[in-house]
Amino acid sequence: MDEIKRENEALRAKLRSCSTLNTFCHETQQEIARLNQLVTSKDGLIADLKARLGKYEKTVVIEGEEPYIVGPSKSLIESLCKEICKLKQKLKDSEADTTQRLETSKTEIQRLQEKLREKDQELETIRERPEHEKEREIQRLRSTLAESDRTQATRAVLCTSLAEEAEQLRAQLGATVQVCQELLGRLEKEKSKTVMTDQRTQANEMKDSPEVPHLNVIISKLEEENDQLKKRVAYVESLNSKWQKYDSSREEYVRGLCQKLKESNGLASANPTLTQTLTSATGNVALFQQEIARLNGLLQDKMMECERFSRERDDSKRRDKERIQMLEQQVLAYIEDFKSERADRERAQGKILDLQDEVGRLQLQIRTQSVQDAPSSRRLHIGPKKFPHRQTDTAEPLRNSPPETSSKRTISNTAPQGAAELQCPRCLTTYDDEHAAEYLNHWEECAKL
Repeated sequence: MDEIKRENEALRAKLRSCSTLNTFCHETQQEIARLNQLVTSKDGLIADLKARLGKYEKTVVIEGEEPYIVGPSKSLIESLCKEICKLKQKLKDSEADTTQRLETSKTEIQRLQEKLREKDQELETIRERPEHEKEREIQRLRSTLAESDRTQATRAVLCTSLAEEAEQLRAQLGATVQVCQELLGRLEKEKSKTVMTDQRTQANEMKDSPEVPHLNVIISKLEEENDQLKKRVAYVESLNSKWQKYDSSREEYVRGLCQKLKESNGLASANPTLTQTLTSATGNVALFQQEIARLNGLLQDKMMECERFSRERDDSKRRDKERIQMLEQQVLAYIEDFKSERADRERAQGKILDLQDEVGRLQLQIRTQSVQDAPSSRRLHIGPKKFPHRQTDTAEPLRNSPPETSSKRTISNTAPQGAAELQCPRCLTTYDDEHAAEYLNHWEECAKL
């Protein structure tokens, strides 16, 4: 009955709109009549102007000037003709529009009248129904209204929880992105500080260092977690949009039900038989209240469960934050270790270069000493009294040399024993003076080991 009454109201509104259309049609007809009068007046004016033009259409000749024709200008006549054509076209268009509007309004009025008759017949059939069907319809509407209220409450709670979770996930995503950006910035700064030669040595050292794969694994894990958080944020945003759409459709449905209930209440107040059925239906209010209490208990349980889920989510977020901080500290420690190891390698390489320079200097010293030992040996054959003098001569440059490492001292001590022997300070391998190049290669290999 409520739907029929609402449809009747809609049909009456359409009838009112059709009546307004009829008034518009009458007004357009009056406008057409006014335009016809204006056209006739313009035609009379044109005829008058043509008659006056026929009277004055003569050439006037004045001495000293060119002959000219007295009459209206051609531009005025052309503008008047254009205006007349426009008015005629406007008149034709308005007549066609009014006829079309009249036809459409007539068909719409006929359709609405037929629909109104059908609705009146349907209303009569509804009025002739027994009372228990009306009571059943009222109970159904009330149950749907209560169900819509419950669903609205649960959806509101879910929407708020989803919104909070989305905000927390956005914050967590922003924090992780910031951490990743800081790590990338630090790595780029460290890379930009080194020179091209340092970059080559760094590439060779990074291949040998065991911490680099671990760092790459940590960075890949952080990137995977970042991607997962982005996916979760997108999923939550899509769920939030779906819930908003569903909430708006639900609100529209609830408004329609409320409108139906109001109309049914108005119809019941207008009909005394319906009031009697409503009074008989009030006996079921206690059952409805019990059902509402039960549903409220279920709602409280669901809300407590949502709170538990939120606490678990907060705990997981805290654990993830602690894990991220621990990983950051590990990454920083690995970076510091890598820097210290690189510095140690650079120092070792510098030390190797210094040792190579020292070896070259000692080789030169050995050669000069061997050159000096040749005449001293000749002196030994001549007289043995000059032997101690040779030892002092050979030992003087060693005493004057600055103190060096233990390996250098062993070289300087073993050099006077055999002038043609070269000894490695690490593995104590000896070479002849003729194999000096092999001795240098062996010394470089021992230094690398």
